[in-house]
Amino acid sequence: MVFSFSKQDKIRKGHDYFRLKTSGNVFKTKLLVFNFMESDRMRLGLIVTKKVGDSVTRNRTKRWIREVFRLNRAAFKKPLDLVVIPRKSEFTFEDIKRDFLYFAEKFNGKVSDISRQSL
Repeated sequence: MVFSFSKQDKIRKGHDYFRLKTSGNVFKTKLLVFNFMESDRMRLGLIVTKKVGDSVTRNRTKRWIREVFRLNRAAFKKPLDLVVIPRKSEFTFEDIKRDFLYFAEKFNGKVSDISRQSL
């Protein structure tokens, strides 16, 4: 099992973000929005807006999400491209981890059930 987070694990191109937004699926929790699409390898993209907080809060949020992804990417049965968008700033590392693992559980169950579904 690899626990690194390299450049190949990141979604870096704007057209990849656009593709996920237009033709991908969406899953929402109270804290996070997940845009996803099955892919050939696990990749993560982040969109953290100013409504999450100041630059310190936004960067901490991005570090936490990357760390949860890095440690729990094996929870997914199939690889996917995943864009995570935090909704608000009042959360902890454990809250992000709980929502991420809940999404992984739902994704592994039935992908068709979670498309365009909200919590």
